[in-house]
Amino acid sequence: MWTKERFLNLHLVFIITGLWDIVLRMMSEGKISFLGIEKMKWVKTLKNYFEKHTVLSAALLAGFVGALCYILYIYTIDTFKLKLNNYYSLILTLFLSGIIGIPMRYSGLFPVLNEHYYKPLGFTYSFITDSLSGVIVAISLYLINNFIV
Repeated sequence: MWTKERFLNLHLVFIITGLWDIVLRMMSEGKISFLGIEKMKWVKTLKNYFEKHTVLSAALLAGFVGALCYILYIYTIDTFKLKLNNYYSLILTLFLSGIIGIPMRYSGLFPVLNEHYYKPLGFTYSFITDSLSGVIVAISLYLINNFIV
């Protein structure tokens, strides 16, 4: 069931994911650094992807995928009537965020992302980075919901 809180979170996930995409772009371009993450292969690989997109188009695409993953998360919880604590919620997010990358890789709908991200990283590495990206968005959403809103 889609409650007011879930609709708010859907919008927040869209915004959070888009903002993190802008941060990744800045890291890949060498404009910001944080704990050496900007030197990791998956961030360096994104530089070529971002060269093919405007800031807005890449952020909107990322936001859309984040929102789609949140919808999948909600439907999974509702379909299986899951009552998750924070730990299991993160595990589900980790799994679903990795899974959502599979159709992105193979559907043909994201040819630039496939060429400049999925192919160079390979299946396992990109699955892991997609999964962890979802967890970062989930933690950001948790912090906003519990300490800001």
